[in-house]
Amino acid sequence: MTAKPSLLSAARDKLRPYLPFAVKLCISGGLIYYLLRTQIGNSQDILAAMAQADPALLLLAFSLNTIGYLVCSWRWQILLRAQGFAVPLIELIRAYTIGIFFNSFLPGLMSGDFMRAMDISDRVPSYTRSFLILFVERLTGLFGLLILALLALPLIGREVAFQSGIGWTLIAATCVLAGLTAVFFSKVLRRVMLYLTGWPLLRRLSGIIRNISETSDAFASRIRVVYGCIGISVAFQANVVAHYFLIGQALGIEVPFYAYFAIIPVSLFVLMIPATVNGIGIREHIFIYLFGQFGVAPQLALSLAWIAFAMVLLQAVGGGIVFALRRKRPAAGPGGTMNPVAPLGAQDGALN
Repeated sequence: MTAKPSLLSAARDKLRPYLPFAVKLCISGGLIYYLLRTQIGNSQDILAAMAQADPALLLLAFSLNTIGYLVCSWRWQILLRAQGFAVPLIELIRAYTIGIFFNSFLPGLMSGDFMRAMDISDRVPSYTRSFLILFVERLTGLFGLLILALLALPLIGREVAFQSGIGWTLIAATCVLAGLTAVFFSKVLRRVMLYLTGWPLLRRLSGIIRNISETSDAFASRIRVVYGCIGISVAFQANVVAHYFLIGQALGIEVPFYAYFAIIPVSLFVLMIPATVNGIGIREHIFIYLFGQFGVAPQLALSLAWIAFAMVLLQAVGGGIVFALRRKRPAAGPGGTMNPVAPLGAQDGALN
C-alpha cells in the first residue's frame, strides 16, 4: 500500500526541476496567442512581410551579429588577463558559441554561463572566479547598452521617451547597474567578505568568499581595464543596434536610425525579465509596442523580432555542433591546470 505514494513522490521529485520551465513555456504560449488574437488581423501578413525581406541586408545583419560575438570573446579575454589567466582567443570563441547554444535550447537563466565557465575550466580552475569574471563581463556589456540608450534619449524627444516608458526603463536600469557596481567594487564588500571568513558557520564557504574578495580587489585595482571593456561594449552594442536596423531596412521599416538606439536597448533590458522561455512572448509585445510609437505596423515589428530571434537560434545550432565535436584539452602542466600570465601590474596592454 505504501508503494504508490513513494512512486508518486519519486515522480514529483523528477519533474520538480522542470516545473519553472513548464510555467515559462505556458506564459510564452499565452502571450503569443493573446498577441496574435488582438494585435494581428491576419497571420499571413507576417509571412508575407518576412518573404519580401531583402536577403542581402539580412545576410549583412547576420554577419554583424557574428562579428559581435567575436568582440565579446575578446572582451572576455581582456577581463581574464586582468585576473591573471591567459586563455587563447579561439578557445573563448568556442566557449562563447557553446554558451549561445545552451542559453537558447536549455532551460535556466545561467546555463550558458555555466557551460562557458566549464569549457575553460582547465584555464580557470575556480568556478567561482570564472563566474565572477563573467559577471563583470555582463556588467560592462549592460553599461555599454545603457550609454547608447541614454545618448539616444534626447533625439527621440522627451514626450515619446517617457510616455512610451523608455525613459523610466532606462532610469531603473541605471539605478540597478549603479548599485551592482558600487557593491561589487567597493572596499566595504571586501572587508565584509574577509570578516565573514572568520565565522565558524561559514568556514566551509571560506574558499568561495576569498575568491569573491580577491576578484573584486583585482578588478578594483585594474579599474582602467574595466573602463576599457565598457568602451568595447559600447562598440559591440552599437553593432547590435546596426544589426536590428539592417533587419528593419530589409523589411522596409521606415524608422530613423537614431530611434533604434533607444528602442533596442530598452527591448533588451526588458527581455532580461526571466518570465518566459528565451523572452518569447515578451519580445514580440515590446517590439510591437515600441516600434508602434513610430508608426510601424504590428506585423512588421513582429517580423523583425522573429527574424532576429531566428538568427540567434541559427548561431545556437552552430554552437551545438561545436559542443558535439569539441575535444577535451590536456592539462596545462603538472602543477595544475591554471595557465598564468604576467603579474597584474605588468599587464597594462592597449587599454591602459
